[in-house]
Amino acid sequence: MYRRLATRYRPCPAIKPIPRIPRSRSLTQHHSPSPSSQDHQISWPTGGQPRLAMVSLPLFKIAALFVRHISKYGANHIKHQAHEHPRFRAFAARYGQVIHQINMRLSVATMRNTEAVQKAKEKAETATVKTEEQVKREEELKAKYGTTPRDSHPVKEPPKSIWRRQFRALPEAKAVDLFADVIGDAFILAIATGLVTYEYWRTSQKPDKNKEMIQELERQIEELKQREEELEEAEKKQRERVQLIEEALRAFKDPKTKRPLLATPAA
Repeated sequence: MYRRLATRYRPCPAIKPIPRIPRSRSLTQHHSPSPSSQDHQISWPTGGQPRLAMVSLPLFKIAALFVRHISKYGANHIKHQAHEHPRFRAFAARYGQVIHQINMRLSVATMRNTEAVQKAKEKAETATVKTEEQVKREEELKAKYGTTPRDSHPVKEPPKSIWRRQFRALPEAKAVDLFADVIGDAFILAIATGLVTYEYWRTSQKPDKNKEMIQELERQIEELKQREEELEEAEKKQRERVQLIEEALRAFKDPKTKRPLLATPAA
């Protein structure tokens, strides 16, 4: 009995641990791509896998903002010199009056209604009270000709050109201020225009990375298509050679069995 229990409850042998499979550090060490996959693998223009481009600081934009800020001080200096420098002051006063005349003419031209002005002038010129002689004469002319000379041939004065009209001149100080403001604003506008033009020229000269990448990918796709066509042509030639060999083998017969060396395939 004890022997049966001993054989039944015999101690199990120690379980050996399963050995661990060492992991590869990189997939490319143990799983190298096949030559066919290497041929069809697309290489990126940056080399290997696509990388994220680092964002560079917008130094030019910061410099442009700094130059625009400095241009305001330049405009203020021009305004100060227009008041202090005697020759510049005389020049500013002269052309300030010209700018004032242009501004006034533009303002009047945009707001003026020539038809309303002409009607108001005709209404002001008409006489409100007529003498008895004028009334009798007009009645005689109407009875004789059916109308009066004034009604039949109305005299219309040609409207005066607004661009020839002279407005009241500004005081010298205000004319200088107007010229200085215009020159200062023109200076700031010129600086801003120059910066925008230079930025456009600079960006147009810089190569487009996305465009270059697209062109490179298109070139590689064309190469793959050409390679595929070459492989299809080679496969076609290989099939023709195999077919010729099979036909030649079918033409030869075994001298013992008198049968072709290659059996004809069943339809």
